[in-house]
Amino acid sequence: MHDAARLLGISPTTLRRLEKDKEVKGYGLRVYYTPGGQRRYSTSEIEQFFLNRGFSGKIGFGKKPVLLVIDCNTLFTTKKESPLYGEWNKEVEQIALLVNTAHQTNCPVVFAHSCYQENDLGLEIYTKKIPAMLSLKRTIKDVKLDDRIKEKKSDIHLMYKYLSVYYQTELLELLKKHSCDTLIICGFSTSGAIRTVVTETIQYGIRPIVPAEAVGDRDDYVHRSNLADINTKFGDVVSVHDTIRYLMRRD
Repeated sequence: MHDAARLLGISPTTLRRLEKDKEVKGYGLRVYYTPGGQRRYSTSEIEQFFLNRGFSGKIGFGKKPVLLVIDCNTLFTTKKESPLYGEWNKEVEQIALLVNTAHQTNCPVVFAHSCYQENDLGLEIYTKKIPAMLSLKRTIKDVKLDDRIKEKKSDIHLMYKYLSVYYQTELLELLKKHSCDTLIICGFSTSGAIRTVVTETIQYGIRPIVPAEAVGDRDDYVHRSNLADINTKFGDVVSVHDTIRYLMRRD
């Protein structure tokens, strides 16, 4: 019930109150009951509800993909003493699969690492909100990619500030160089850089694709809520399996 309420943008209490004759009034959703009397809702029916209102359509894959991996480095994934660390072992495994497949299929790979720069007024303000950002590395040579991710010499590494990998970086120029029409976005965190990059990517005429199992957040509720919102308004949230199948089958 809580997941259904979150997807609909209402409280569980309201969702329960709107139910009448095994249907959620005003939303056209059926209520299914388990043998134990627990309510269940269909995700596909919720998606159809948004689709009928002009949301949750599908963008689909294009023909020229680039894989963008955000903050998959030791500060975020292995160093438990780091204030930026998250329990993301499963997500890193999925990211490794995507990187390996990208290499096999000649799909360009870009690694983006958030950084901290001294004498940046905006960052000085931002660290008041998120003091953990002071632990970020200052230069690319100080960043260590997670050992589970196998990189190639052709892979590109970028340093970015704040939440946008586009801001004051060469990302857009790189995407144009590769005639990119599909940006596959994975890494951390869902509510921060992932969401920000997704919302910006579409304005450049590029399809934002998010493999659900290859992104993560420190709060599972926030993670799921942002994935649902991304899929409703900004990009396609798909499975890693479907993403790999696309990469393997494209011309």
